[in-house]
Order: sequence, then C-alpha cells, then structure tokens
Amino acid sequence: MKLDRRDFLKIGMVASAAVAAPGLLHLVARKTYPNRTAWQGKTVGDVKHIPSMCQACTTACGIIAHVKDGRLLTVSGNPADPNSRGAICAKGAASPSILYDPYRVLHPLKRVGKRGEGKWKRITWEEAYAEIADKLKKIRESGHPEEFAFQQGRNRSADAVNRFLDAFGTPSHFNHRALCSANRRSAILSTIGDTDWDLGDFENTQYVLNFGCNWAEAHQGHIPIATRMMKGRERGAKIVTFEARLSNTAALSDEWFCVKPGTDGVIALAMAHVICSEGLWDKAWFDTWSNYSADDYAAHVAQYTPERAAAESGVPADAIRRIAREFAGAAPRSTTICARGSHAHRNGYYNDRAITILNALVGNMGYVGGWCWHPLSGFDKKQHPEPEPIPPKPTAKSVIADAKDWPLANAYPGFGMKVGTIVYLWIKEKKQKLSAMMTYNTDQAWSWPEMGLVQEVLKDETLIPFHFCLDVMYSETAQLADIILPWTTYLERWDIDARPSLGLVDYVGLRQPVVKPLGESKDIREIFPELARRIGGGMEKYYPWKTTEEYLEAYFKNVPGGFNYMKKHGAWVDPKKKPNYVPYLKQLSSADLEGSTTDPATGIITKGEDPKTKKPIAIGIMINGIARVGFKTPSRKVEVFSKFLVDKGQSVGKTFSPLPIYSPIPDHELGLTDDQLIMISFKWNVHNAHRTMQSMWLQEIQHSNPAWVNPATASRLGLKDGDWVEVTSYRPRDALVPHGDGSVCGTVKTRVRLTEGVHPQVIAMSHNSGRWAGGPVAAHADEPSNVPGFDADAPRPSGVWWKNALSVAQNNLMPVYPDPITGQQAYHDTIVRLRKV
Repeated sequence: MKLDRRDFLKIGMVASAAVAAPGLLHLVARKTYPNRTAWQGKTVGDVKHIPSMCQACTTACGIIAHVKDGRLLTVSGNPADPNSRGAICAKGAASPSILYDPYRVLHPLKRVGKRGEGKWKRITWEEAYAEIADKLKKIRESGHPEEFAFQQGRNRSADAVNRFLDAFGTPSHFNHRALCSANRRSAILSTIGDTDWDLGDFENTQYVLNFGCNWAEAHQGHIPIATRMMKGRERGAKIVTFEARLSNTAALSDEWFCVKPGTDGVIALAMAHVICSEGLWDKAWFDTWSNYSADDYAAHVAQYTPERAAAESGVPADAIRRIAREFAGAAPRSTTICARGSHAHRNGYYNDRAITILNALVGNMGYVGGWCWHPLSGFDKKQHPEPEPIPPKPTAKSVIADAKDWPLANAYPGFGMKVGTIVYLWIKEKKQKLSAMMTYNTDQAWSWPEMGLVQEVLKDETLIPFHFCLDVMYSETAQLADIILPWTTYLERWDIDARPSLGLVDYVGLRQPVVKPLGESKDIREIFPELARRIGGGMEKYYPWKTTEEYLEAYFKNVPGGFNYMKKHGAWVDPKKKPNYVPYLKQLSSADLEGSTTDPATGIITKGEDPKTKKPIAIGIMINGIARVGFKTPSRKVEVFSKFLVDKGQSVGKTFSPLPIYSPIPDHELGLTDDQLIMISFKWNVHNAHRTMQSMWLQEIQHSNPAWVNPATASRLGLKDGDWVEVTSYRPRDALVPHGDGSVCGTVKTRVRLTEGVHPQVIAMSHNSGRWAGGPVAAHADEPSNVPGFDADAPRPSGVWWKNALSVAQNNLMPVYPDPITGQQAYHDTIVRLRKV
C-alpha cells in the first residue's frame, strides 16, 4: 500500500492498524542512514515483519515493523498484543518519521562554550564514558551517592534504570509521577489498596461516567481504551462526559457537559446524594464491603444537593439527578473513568475519591461491565523475575525524592509518587546538594511547570556542577547539558514491557530493534553496564551478562519457547490466567488458613509477621462465615473512611478529611475579575510531550496552539477570532503551596481561537508547542543552525509550510502548584489575565 502525504494526513487519529507513507522517505535522506530506495521494486515477500512495541507515547501498543534491506518502511499494529489488539494511532504510524528525523543526535557531543550557549564538539564514546565515569566514581567514593541525581520522564526500562541507580547507591531518582497521575493513583490506592490504576470493563459495560478523561486522544491507555469504548458503544453503552473543553472524547460521547474546572468532585458527591436519598444504591454490598455504613455515607453526602453542585459546576441539577439514576440503573454494568480533567487540581485527590466511591455505592466493583482493576500495572514480576544478582536498595536519603511535605507522595511501598514539580525549586533553594545529574527521556527545560526556573537551575553550574543528557534529539534540556549522549529510538532498542491490561489478564511484551541503531546511538542497556564496570567498587558484579540478549534470555525463561518466542510474536499471555473479575470474593483455601488468626471484632484474618513492621500480615477477611481475600486495605474492605490519610496528614502537621469532600480551589473561590480566566492544558491526539515534536508527519497535522476562548467571553473582552492577546499568569494565593503568594508567574503573547467548545470562564491552551531547539521541524525554523552535528551535505526537509505558525510554550505560564496531599501538579487551576495587544 502506497500513501502520499495527503493520504497520511487524512488518517488523523488512527484507531486501527495503519500504514505510514514510504513516499515520505525522501524527506529524511542522510549519509549515515540506510538506502532510502531499498523498498522500491521489491515484492511483499522480500519484506521482513518484526513484532515490537511502540513508545511514541506511554501506552506501549504492540506494533509490526515492516523492514526491507535494513530500512523501516511502515509500521502497523500487532494483533498478538492483547492490549492494543492490532490497533495503533497516528503517532505509531508516524514511527518512520521519528526514526529517520534528519536532526537526530547521532554522536556524543561535549560542550565547549558556556552552558546553554549551544557550542559543541563531537567526541568519541570512549571520551564520554571516561569523563562521566570519572565524575560519578568520585561522587560514589565520597560517601554521598545521593549527590548523583537521575531525572527521568516516562521510563519504559525500569529494570535497567533501577539496577544502575541501586547499584550506585543513589536514592535521588526523580520521576514525573506528580506531573502525571499522582492524585488519581493515590485516590485508588487509599480506597481499594489492590492497585493504583482502574480498568473499567468498557467493552462489556452499559454506562460510562467520564470525568475529564480524554481517552480518545491522550490517556495512558489511549488505544486499548478507545477501541474497547467504541466496542461498548456498538453494544449499546452510553457515555456521558464532564469536561471543560470539547475534546474528541467529548465529541464521541452521547452527552457532554461543559464544567467549571475543579468541580468534578461536587458533581460526583451530588450524584451520590441522589443515589442514597432515592434508594438506588446496592446497600447490601456497600454495608458488606465498605468500612463505613451506607446510612452514614448517606448522611455525609446529604449536604451535596444537585442544586449546590449546579451552582458550583454549571451542570443543571435535573441533569445530575437523571444521570445518577441512569448510572445506578445500569449497575453492575456501569463504570466511571477519570484522568487529569478531574484529578490534576488542588482538590484532585478528593475529587477522584468521590468519583471512585460512586462505584461502591451501586455495587459494580469488579463485575463484568463494571469498575474493574488488575493488581499489576505491567507484567507479572513473580512469573518473570528480574535476573540475579539484584543490588540492594540505597540506604542514603534524598530530601527531594522523599518529599515529606506531601504525606501521600511516597506513602505506598512500591508505588513511589514523588513530587517532580518541586525538584528544581528545591535545588535552587539548596535543600539538597547535587554534584551531577543525568537527564533521561525528558525535556524538563521545556515541559516542566515554570520552565524558566528549570532553565535557570540547569544553567547554574554551582547548583548542578555536571549534567549529562541522553536523548534521541537535541532538545531545550540537552542544550543545557555538558555532555549529550545519542539515544536509540524505540525502534532500535530492547525492552521487557507491558501496560495495565484492559483485558484484565496480565501479559508480557518485548520491544526489540527492528533496524540497527543509526550513527553511534546507544541505549542504557548498553551504557549502564559499561559505566558500572568503569566506576567499579562492586557495581560491576550486578552486570554479569555479556549482552542485552543474554540478559533477556534469562528474563523470559518462564515463557514457553523463551526469548525466541518473544522475538517471533512480541507478546505472551499465560493461558492459565483468567480475567480479574471480583478478586475480593476469592475464598481462602485450607492451606491459606492453616496457622492463621481471625480477629473476632473485625473479621480480619492474619498469618505471619511483617519482618520490617513486626505487625501481623493480613491475608483476608471473614464475610458471613466465609474466609475471603477481600481488598488489600488495612480493613480488607473498601476504605470509604480513610484513617490512613488522616494519620499520614497528622504526621506532617496537616489535617485532612477521612471522607471524600468538595474542597473548592482557593483561587477560584475568591472570584475572578472581568479580565481573568482559569487556564487549562491539553494534549493533541498526534503529540505526546516532547518526543513527537520532531516528527514532520505529525507536525504537519498539528503544529500550532492558539488559545481557545468562548465567544461570550471574547465579546465581553472586545476580542475577535485571531486577535493577539497578552496572557499573564499568577501563582496561587494559597498558604499550602510553595510560593503561594499570588505573584506573577509568566507572560506570553498568543492569538485567540473563538469556540463554543470551551467553558466561558476558561482559556484552554495545548502544551505541545513552543519549541526553540531541535531543528526546523520542531522549532518552525528555516535552517538547522541550532542543531549540533547536523550533516551540512544532507538534503534539507522540504515542505515545512508551517514554519511561521503560531507556537507558544504554555509551560512558561504554569506555576509550581502541587496538591497538598500527594504533590500532584494542579494543571487546570491557574488564574490568568487577558489583555488585547
């Protein structure tokens, strides 16, 4: 199948197997690349079909790479992947344009000017290894391994990263969880204990209440959810969406309610009020499986009338009543789904707790078509254990990684949330000394809140004396490094990977190189063992394997057919495992109960003792005379009343409600002036953080980000479509937020796009624009003058007709704004002022 560029653009959001365009390959010719005409005149039989896993976004869909004579031609979906089931989106289809981006970094580079000046020289890998290892060795031997910090973005090589950092002994492992999903995960964990991620049974449901989840464009489970959601629609399911912006998800819903940001929780509590007051609940289930009685919860939510919710959110009271009745009437084949629209707020933890408990009220938890989950967020690490030897966890402490000011940031063993949004603020405030930092798969100088602050810190050699960056492309963060290492794309490297399974049965997948790495690019699975050997001091003993393939052979030993099976098929599901429906109802066996003790007051069954806490280990609960597994909470029930949250709050001098409540955003409650709006952020379906901005194919589809403003608001402000405005943002007026003094955060100039598809009190801006490094495709420039090491003799990409398009860095307006409970960045609460210019 041969597609021209316009055919590709028509694909838009692809929810089925897609073919990228060989006709575009002339755009990316380069001396170091394979023959770009290798596919011409060849038959289909000459082409190799190699299974792997995409990483254009974090969904990690299974893909099939179609390769001829060492050149990637197209990418399609892998039907053997149980999550994506042969479907990919436009990002996956555009994989060749990411692999063959002519502005990739393909050789190690060392800074020769001032940091951030953009002056570089090419060095060898030997020189890069020697300098990095020398500096890290000195840090490790100083007795302060925590002075080496590792800053990651979306990490799909957790085993490799953790092995190196643990072997080194540093706890300064900074992730981006609080910039993503900390509130949502914490709300689920503190309520059911089994997992930090819900997986609605969308394919079999009859009703979906969607609170701010943009599953059709940007959710972590994007394609697996979208395809199942549409299957559910085909079978008669109704989808109701509450969102402040008319996203593609809202457009695909049966009903869309344009809500004021941060009010999702009060809508859910008002629905709970209706369900309780009208007796629409599954009272028997709630009283059996909740640690709080149904009558007591009904008394709690009595204050949240539909009229109160309507006044706060803008959703009519009659609609709230009707939807609550429909949701309860469809149970147990009804479910909720949430994401940043509900949880990325100052009150997001409470919002998502309220939404989650709606499912408990109607008794749909774990049932076919209901609100489901799986205890594993990826592959089964007991079935596929990491090969020995495994280094011990670090004993050193990191003030920044511990983030003790936020009680739930690191409260769950194995579910470290951390607080990425405050990393650079705290480095600037010298709360922790750093001697070196490695940046991996992220562009924090562009994508972090208060990106100017991040740039200031990364540029300051007194705060970060040595900074090396591993990335595929030259980025705003790479520009502030001392050494840049060329990283392989996901099409050139190995990984063991999997995502939360929408089929409710865990699986394991393989990401494998489909072509040889271009230039001198390498992956951490090659880099880290070499650094460990050079640093020495015992680190090297944790890398006894000669090659990555040897390591993966050990990892996949429990898969029938082993590593060879994985290379052939790309994914494996244990046929003995069944979908994780109603896991709490599982009965304990006589062997489970042997030597156990049952508490006569609570019914909790314990067996053995935790070696760390010296407390009995709960294994189940007695329900109506039957020993069942129950939930993995302290009470072995759904914890509507969270003593855990209260205790954690008190440990840091904060008071939190044990029950879900509506806590208005302080800034919003103070009211808005006529020229003030609430700024929200969103992603386009063809972009994901910084990694797709280099793709010419995807940039051509979406390359600009004007500010969405409602026509009624524009009329009040005297604005017309396309007018230029100055947008000034303010830090929150909130004593529980760092620097919450209401001061100016940032200012940008942009243009307005008038649309009814946004709330009248809202200005909506996508954050997938505003690049200034990385070449003409990403930065909309004429020449690659800001890309080090570019081959001057290589053909330039043609057809960048959008080079002067509006492209604004929204993160310049985003203040550091962590939720007081988890540290989640409040993306959708910032107050801005508009001025026509």
